[in-house]
Amino acid sequence: MKKRSAVIIGGGVIGAFIAYFLLQKGWQVSIVEKDRFGSGSSEGNCGLIVPNHVFPLNSPGSLLKAFRSMLTRDAPLHVKPRLDLDLFQWFIQFALKCGQSDILFSARGRHALLQSSFDLYPFIVEREELDCDWEKGGSLHAFRSEKEWRACAEEGAAIREFGIVAEQLDRRQLLRLEPSLAPDLCGGWLYPQTAHLCPEKLMASMHGMLTQKGATILENAEVTGFDATNNYAQSVRTADATIAADAFVVAAGAWTPRMQKVLGCRIPIQPGKGYSITVAGAEQVPARPCFFEEKSVVTTPWPDSFRLGGTMEFSGFDDSLDRERLAALSRGADQYLADPSLGAVEKEWCGFRPMTYDGLPIIDWSPRLRNVAVAAGHNMLGLSMGPGTGKLVAETISQEEPHVDPRPYSLQRFIRNR
Repeated sequence: MKKRSAVIIGGGVIGAFIAYFLLQKGWQVSIVEKDRFGSGSSEGNCGLIVPNHVFPLNSPGSLLKAFRSMLTRDAPLHVKPRLDLDLFQWFIQFALKCGQSDILFSARGRHALLQSSFDLYPFIVEREELDCDWEKGGSLHAFRSEKEWRACAEEGAAIREFGIVAEQLDRRQLLRLEPSLAPDLCGGWLYPQTAHLCPEKLMASMHGMLTQKGATILENAEVTGFDATNNYAQSVRTADATIAADAFVVAAGAWTPRMQKVLGCRIPIQPGKGYSITVAGAEQVPARPCFFEEKSVVTTPWPDSFRLGGTMEFSGFDDSLDRERLAALSRGADQYLADPSLGAVEKEWCGFRPMTYDGLPIIDWSPRLRNVAVAAGHNMLGLSMGPGTGKLVAETISQEEPHVDPRPYSLQRFIRNR
């Protein structure tokens, strides 16, 4: 019997996990990536698996912060002033999704994929012997402001609905747990369910594992279109090849909207530019991931390096490194660390996160091409949602019972908002 075949457009963490679960179900899989497999946000992120990040960015406070930061280049949230109708409409919809019922709807959808992925990760890492510095040691959220520290208790109470617990720490408890932090912090919160890994090592290991299992990975091959008959795609085209398959998945992250015309639907994803700095040889750094809340800076330690990451910049597809925003990461971390001299900078990075205005990803069939699925828009949680998404997409195109409710990720929610 001939194997069913699938082409995945996008070789990031989402595409990689879709390929993994399809291979588990006996599909023949090809991945087509316009750059290098595992590049972009799949390698430059801070490697966090955060099941507690159930709530989306949507809130009146986030919207107000966005407008206040438009002219401040080093603000954690920055919107580059420009005439961009799509971005304007995106922010309008973002504002309309700030109601409590909308936030809870998004939170429940996010939680399902986050928890599924958190449960799947250790199984996959162990079974496939992925060399990725996997560690489940929790994370700390540190505060300089007592007001902000106490306000975090409200979120801690809210996420208990999802079975997530957090422990409040005063200054002494925080420093006893993490002595590398500055002594003048007021307190923190410990989230014991957080895990972390090295994203570059994960993607390198997955490349080897997927090819060993029979997947074909085409790099530097941008898809230019589909060949279709009677609303079914027959093949995809690149500059050098035509690849036929039974099913197709568009998992192109922030670039997915460029295919919305052929998909026959609106894909309201905006590129949210993030930055990171990787440091080697750091001596006195936190032993577990830390969120420096007031500055929106995250730190992740690995055995041989240390990464600072953060910021959200809406500036289109401008991929230039803004030195001021990179410096803001270091300045922000300095205020939370007892010894701000981290070590030698090994890598500076910026990349695009695929931001939807309701904080939920898109996992659904194209309304025009019936055998083409979309799996994109994971906001800042692609790594955290990767396995759960991969399993759900593989179940969907294999016409199996889904392990999580797929309805929150439907494209219909955008059609209703027109």
